[in-house]
Amino acid sequence: MNRVFLSCALLLAFMFVRAQGRPELSNGDEIVNAYLEAIGGVENWQSLTSTRMEVSISQMGMEMPGVITQAPPNKQRIEINTMGKLVVQVYDGETAWMINPSMGAAEAQLMPAEMAERFSRQSYENDFINFAEKGYSIDYLGQKYVEGVSCYELKMTDEDGIVSFSYFDSQTSLLIMQKTYVTDGPQAGQEVKTYFSEFEEISGLWIPTFTESKTADTTQFSIRINKVEYNLEISDNTFTFPED
Repeated sequence: MNRVFLSCALLLAFMFVRAQGRPELSNGDEIVNAYLEAIGGVENWQSLTSTRMEVSISQMGMEMPGVITQAPPNKQRIEINTMGKLVVQVYDGETAWMINPSMGAAEAQLMPAEMAERFSRQSYENDFINFAEKGYSIDYLGQKYVEGVSCYELKMTDEDGIVSFSYFDSQTSLLIMQKTYVTDGPQAGQEVKTYFSEFEEISGLWIPTFTESKTADTTQFSIRINKVEYNLEISDNTFTFPED
């Protein structure tokens, strides 16, 4: 499937329609509901059984192709070709493992505990869907400009007290930036900003096809989605730790 880029005319039409007669949102629930509607609706997202993405990752001047495969509730496999070597990171819902020749792990082995804990926290479902049932709380902090765009700012706190900030375009309701803080290691407390852009509609769902992560206004890495496929049949072996 060729990459499908959203034309300027379609994007402008989308923004125009979204903005017509929209009242100013005044609380977290309204903002979250508008966002979920804008990206395709909760029912459509919850109907997904799998996602497979072909991506290009840019980091430290290197371009690396990769494939990300996901399945509910939180299974994930990331494959990245780095200088001719395949790096694999996987979580099967219980066990996090990896193959990383550059770290002396040419064969599959369990992730270090700290790395596994971070990896296992990622869920397949969007955190904003039924956020209260997941133990998240939301606070609306008012409007703020992000890169010249007027946004609604939400503070999200999870059940472990970890805080993140999300910024939704006040005209389209799309999420265009998130701000988090490193929670452990030598960089603990450092601010990380993740920007989302170049939105496309794929199978009725709106996704950002370009993501850029910055620390101290310096880009650490970016990810471009080149192809997305939903509801593929994916074998459990894709995620299972290989036994000898």
